[in-house]
Amino acid sequence: MKIGSEHLPIDVIGFLLTCNSSPKLGYSSGFHLRGVFYRTLRSYDPYMATQLHDYRGLAPFSISPLMEIHPDIYFFRVTSYLTRLSDALLRSFSKVDCIKLANNTYRIIEISCKRIDLDGLIKESKPFRRYEIEFITPTCFRKPSPYIPMHAFGLLAKIMRAMGRPKSRYRFHPLPDPTLMLRNLKRQWDQYAGVSLMGRRFNRWLEEGGIAIAGVSEIKTHRLMDKAGKRFFVGFTGRVRFSLPEDTFSEENARVVNVLLRIGQETQVGVNRTAGFGVYKILKAK
Repeated sequence: MKIGSEHLPIDVIGFLLTCNSSPKLGYSSGFHLRGVFYRTLRSYDPYMATQLHDYRGLAPFSISPLMEIHPDIYFFRVTSYLTRLSDALLRSFSKVDCIKLANNTYRIIEISCKRIDLDGLIKESKPFRRYEIEFITPTCFRKPSPYIPMHAFGLLAKIMRAMGRPKSRYRFHPLPDPTLMLRNLKRQWDQYAGVSLMGRRFNRWLEEGGIAIAGVSEIKTHRLMDKAGKRFFVGFTGRVRFSLPEDTFSEENARVVNVLLRIGQETQVGVNRTAGFGVYKILKAK
């Protein structure tokens, strides 16, 4: 399976579970669910599971954390960019009655699947100028350091990057940076969605201040260890207000922002999307 070679619809597979032990996994539940994802997929298609596990690029799926929606009733979702993966997940999990997370047993009550109409998402896009967003699970972005925008020196910048100079190292950035967020969502879309977004020099527009932070509230950082307790992850939660300033406003790019932010509510954003992180929702848009 060649990752990223398909351009197919986005599927959201939901799992409804029950458990009587009232477990408290919190944000770390995503690490456990990722383990369940690979174990269950491996039982059905070992080759696909290995390919996904070893792939070092932008993951073609995301996993939400485990959420308690009613006493003893839980929910999580897997968002898949690949139809073959969606089919394999539905087939493999349909053969499973229960899953185990951190010594607790959850019985699967229901499995659902919805397919997102990307063309319809584009047609319904609005050139909103303001957004209020809540980051529900810890979110973090990778930022190259030193960071030199590709357009800054034109051909010279491309030559320097081809030569590997200056040497960039990536750093975790646990803050609500709109440029890093939108670039990440655009990368996901470009690699997997297969539907063109007609933004005008979108990445350059972002770097030139196309979208800005208008305010934040209740921002908090969290430090978490992975399931094996060997690596830590830092991310932020809280609310942020984004605005599209008048002096750089572009209706075409504003519509792209609208599409990306809306689809990102399903696909998640940033580092560790496959372990429950980067979940957010749009509270207001106008």
